[in-house]
Amino acid sequence: MKVLLGLWLSVFACGTAAAADRLPKSMLGRWASDPAACAERSSEAGMKVEARTVWFYEQSQSVRRIARLKDGTLRVSGHSEDLDGRAWSSITMKQLGPDRLLVQEQVFHRCPPALGGAARPAR
Repeated sequence: MKVLLGLWLSVFACGTAAAADRLPKSMLGRWASDPAACAERSSEAGMKVEARTVWFYEQSQSVRRIARLKDGTLRVSGHSEDLDGRAWSSITMKQLGPDRLLVQEQVFHRCPPALGGAARPAR
């Protein structure tokens, strides 16, 4: 009985640890593939990064698991939702500097705080 309870607790603890992955604070905030698009709230070029969700124009990516690759890239896995429905998927994200973020193969620029972007993180 103790063995079964211990095994169940181990499985439960592992499941909650994987579900608790969050994106780093340095990535949070509003971003745009074109800095001029920061002024447009519903621009197709915009993206909002939260600790547990990445929001694109008509799509979102939940953050359920994060794997760090050798080059510092994060592979973010979770559910992708768009107009066609919901499916398990992954995206890659890599911080290129305090104001540049590579998502898949697209470079995004941090939006200024006055336009809804997050302040640059303290070093």
